[in-house]
Amino acid sequence: MLEHYLWFVTTNWWTVIISLVVVMIVLNFATSMLEEQLSVIWKKLRISPSVRWATFDAISSSLPEFLTAMVWLMLLWNEGLEVGIWTIWGSAIFNILIIPAMVLLFYKWKDIIKVVIWWVKRDTIFYVVSILVFLAWLYFHQLQLMWIALIILYVFYVYYLYKSSQKHRKANFEEVEKAFNSVKDKKVFYLNILISLALIYVWVEVSVTAASWIGEQLNISVLVVSLVLLAGITSIPDTLLSVKASKKWDIDAGLSNAVGSNIFDICIGLWLPILIWTMIMWLDPKVDFNSQIGVFGFLFISTIVYYILLSRKSISKNYWIILIGLYIMFIAYLVLFM
Repeated sequence: MLEHYLWFVTTNWWTVIISLVVVMIVLNFATSMLEEQLSVIWKKLRISPSVRWATFDAISSSLPEFLTAMVWLMLLWNEGLEVGIWTIWGSAIFNILIIPAMVLLFYKWKDIIKVVIWWVKRDTIFYVVSILVFLAWLYFHQLQLMWIALIILYVFYVYYLYKSSQKHRKANFEEVEKAFNSVKDKKVFYLNILISLALIYVWVEVSVTAASWIGEQLNISVLVVSLVLLAGITSIPDTLLSVKASKKWDIDAGLSNAVGSNIFDICIGLWLPILIWTMIMWLDPKVDFNSQIGVFGFLFISTIVYYILLSRKSISKNYWIILIGLYIMFIAYLVLFM
């Protein structure tokens, strides 16, 4: 049934537009249902909001990036590996610039916002290390070492978050217990979580098919399609969850989701499809290192700007303009030089 619908999606421009609008509505419903269940889980586990967003929400909202990489591998095989990598990089730049911009833009209570600086430093350090590990693989082609290093890094990251959550529980005992008591009698509907993840998968399938068709119609290279269209589309769940958090006054949690999602994408969502690709193709995956330099440059610049703007005791809502401006520069770079 899904295959027939995917064929219908690419009938003409109207079917593409209507299909994307429909799946966006479905996606909004799915992310709301997912956010509601995850909220109950983290309160029952008595973990801090920033840890919750860096783990539960970051992992669940990163599912589209992982599924997109897998779908491209199935569609293109040889080319799919590089397209999957480009999609993750494009999503990383989108997450680090657009998500914080949207969170700041839709945060309506104050013009000057105070954030907890330590989580910005925590997530940025782990994020930069994960990028460097993956960059080392692209340069030295040591695939097994990359797998081991990224797994160890992510396990250490989760362990560090666990210890942070324990400290938060002791330092904010009354607040944590109040949150726990508010959901103590509520049940976690795991079926709703599975349904929301299934809907997100359908959305990924439709989005990948539509983006591929749009690229062909406009004669846009697969590289640009993956770096911009697919990257932006697959990051929409992260954006929706973060914006919903900012509207509930939870500015720290909304902002931490962006980097937490990127760490998961690189440590798990990127190497796992590569591993599967290697096992199926029986080939040593190699990607042109030189072709990645420009995008890596923007990735590091965006990370530095993110850190500088958000590692202050007080940040301005108007910082969203700087973040959006930098993303526009990234799009211009792709159009002019790639």
